[in-house]
Amino acid sequence: MEFTNIDKNLNNGQNMGGIAQVAYYCAWSDVESWPTKPTAPATIEENGTLTGNVVLKPGKQMHEIYITDDTGEFEIETVGEMDGKSFVTHLRLFNPGLKKKLLGFINWAKNENLVFIVKDNDGQYYLMGDDTRAAIYNGSPDGSGTSRETAGRRGISMEFTYKTANVYTYAGTIPLTPAASA
Repeated sequence: MEFTNIDKNLNNGQNMGGIAQVAYYCAWSDVESWPTKPTAPATIEENGTLTGNVVLKPGKQMHEIYITDDTGEFEIETVGEMDGKSFVTHLRLFNPGLKKKLLGFINWAKNENLVFIVKDNDGQYYLMGDDTRAAIYNGSPDGSGTSRETAGRRGISMEFTYKTANVYTYAGTIPLTPAASA
C-alpha cells in the first residue's frame, strides 16, 4: 500500500459535526449483494472505501427515516483487547411524535436485523451492515414517550449498532426504488 501524508484535510475549511436529517434503512435479509471491502488497496484512501453498491432483492428498496435536527449522531467506537481491535458504530437519532407509523417501525425494528446508510454533514456516507453482520436496535438512549411537560420532546429516540473489523466510507448508490426482477 502506498502511504501518504495525512494533513488537516478540511474541504474549504469545513468540518461541521452531526449527520443529515435523513438516514436510509432496510431489512438485512432484503440485501442480495454487498459492496466489496478493500483486499489489496493501492492507497491509504482505498483502504477506507467500499467499492460497488448495496443491491437489494427484487421488489425491495431502502426507505428514509427522518431525524430531528441536532439529535442524529454517527459514532465510531474502538473496542477489543491488544492485537484484537475492531469497531462498533452507533447511529443515534430522535424521531418526533408517537404516530402509528413510528410505533410500527420500532415494533418491527426492535428484534430485526437491519442495514443503514448514514450521511454526515460533510456529504460522506457510511454503511452499517455487511454480509456477516447486521445493524441492530440497541435501545432508546434519550428516552421515548410523551414527555412530562407540555414543552417537552414527544417521540422516540433510537440507537442502532453495527460491529465491524474496519470502518469504511460508502460511495455507492442508495436503492430508493424497488429492485427489478432478474
